[in-house]
Amino acid sequence: MIKEMRIFTFVMALGLALALTGCNKAELTDLKAALEKTESERDNLQTQVKTVTQTRDLLQKQVKELADSRDQLQRQIEGLTESRDALQNQADELTLSRDAAVVEARNAKQRIDALATQLDAETKKVRELQSQLKQVQTAIAELQKKFTL
Repeated sequence: MIKEMRIFTFVMALGLALALTGCNKAELTDLKAALEKTESERDNLQTQVKTVTQTRDLLQKQVKELADSRDQLQRQIEGLTESRDALQNQADELTLSRDAAVVEARNAKQRIDALATQLDAETKKVRELQSQLKQVQTAIAELQKKFTL
């Protein structure tokens, strides 16, 4: 009997709770409208998520393309840098060769100037010797005339 009493009390309490909180048709209509609004918002949000996902995928593809392009440009820059370094080395070698040629040209000019000075001195000596030779020849000719007479 106690058991039946408890079950009866429980059923009454449950029935009373349902009666007090009861759902009327107006509330049900409001809940259905709220549900539809929530489902519509959910659908809109799912559409937005899909759009954002597509945009993200497109942006990731563009980022990959840009990264590939950047890598290619980096390789070109490295190639150009190597070429520039090689050209700089050639320019340095040519500069050293030019400087050596300038030094050699200066030395040659100094030697030419020294030889020209020496040539002038030797030419002067030759003229003096030719002059002395003429004098000697003239003296010899005079002596020969004196001996032949």
